[in-house]
Amino acid sequence: MTKITVSVEVNKNIDKVWDVWNNPEHIVNWCFAWDDWSCPKSTNDLKIWWKFCTTMAARDGSMSFDLEWEYSDVVVNKKIDYVIIDMQYWDYYIEKWRKVSLLFESDWDITKIIETFDAEDIHSLELQKAGWQSILDRFKDYSESL
Repeated sequence: MTKITVSVEVNKNIDKVWDVWNNPEHIVNWCFAWDDWSCPKSTNDLKIWWKFCTTMAARDGSMSFDLEWEYSDVVVNKKIDYVIIDMQYWDYYIEKWRKVSLLFESDWDITKIIETFDAEDIHSLELQKAGWQSILDRFKDYSESL
């Protein structure tokens, strides 16, 4: 399976970055790729084999989907690994587990996030990379605005 890596440097300390990344109160403000989308709800229980769930929705109401994953490894302020299942794309279903790994590297008040994920086979690699990078960039902008 093809792996894609995206990254971002956030001008905040690791404790703040970790909170914004994992707190549903913040997740709804950054967890979507494009400006015409939103994240109306999110839940997160950051424990191994517990779940994260978020809804991504088009702002015009034309489409939405739930994204869910289970954590496989969590090292506070350092690493999060999870498996994600793609359940629905438009009007057909796919059930395929994909692995995602997040590394958090801290240096004073700068935190680098490196995210590596298994590509899916519906969208081009370029579109997937652009979408995931856009989410990281949105995360950076939101985190730094706090």
